[in-house]
Amino acid sequence: GAHLTPADVEELKELIESFGLTVLTIPDISNAMDGHIDEVVSPLSTGGIPVEEIRKAGRSVATLYVGDSLAKAGLRLKEKFGIPTYGFTSLTGLAETDLFMETLSAISGRPIPEKQRRWRSRLMDAMVDSHYQFGTKKVAIALESDNLKTLTGFLAGMGCEIQAALSATRTRGLDGLPCKNVFVGDLEDLESAAVGADLIVANSNGRQAAGKLKIGAHLRAGLPVFDRLGAHQKVWVGYRGTLNLVFEVANLFQANAKEAQKLAHN
Repeated sequence: GAHLTPADVEELKELIESFGLTVLTIPDISNAMDGHIDEVVSPLSTGGIPVEEIRKAGRSVATLYVGDSLAKAGLRLKEKFGIPTYGFTSLTGLAETDLFMETLSAISGRPIPEKQRRWRSRLMDAMVDSHYQFGTKKVAIALESDNLKTLTGFLAGMGCEIQAALSATRTRGLDGLPCKNVFVGDLEDLESAAVGADLIVANSNGRQAAGKLKIGAHLRAGLPVFDRLGAHQKVWVGYRGTLNLVFEVANLFQANAKEAQKLAHN
């Protein structure tokens, strides 16, 4: 999905390859938009997937898509070539990654690699260590639909109260989000919807709303992110990526907690 970073895509490719499968990633931004310097200067982005590789998609053993916005593309491949299709609304979270691993194991006929079992164990430990930072925290989120579904599900699953969930466009599945206040809007709507929130999740332009409402915790997500370095290298998918996100959000809450809250957990 368009919400995945180049580093997310690379992580997913490596996960799939660890089951002995060959990956055709369409589009492959992991080596095209990852921020690299080639030996020869090019006016265009280098990398990506060659056209001849894309043509092989119709002979794949399975189609995997991440993000509901790609459901029609996955269905088209299934109808045209008879390829089994597996869709994942999100690959951020323990249960979501469990399903992904089980699917890859079933497709490949191989067991889940021990390395991933270890990362799963680390993720569970991180969730235990951080759970007190998430509980009852109020969150306002403004993102495009795939990212909105991913982070709303993750934060609600960690114990946060989703105060408002704003999507840039009306798409299928928004009614199923764990939030009573779900609507299509823009960053102006976020400013009114986020009153009293502990955390704002939005791109860099959400900083104006956070500043006016004096909300110190602002998780940069989506596009554009221009006031923080390294957004394209963040990994929030799989067990390892979910662990990264758990600690990043927990540290945001910790850094903006009242002194009494900080002392209570020393």
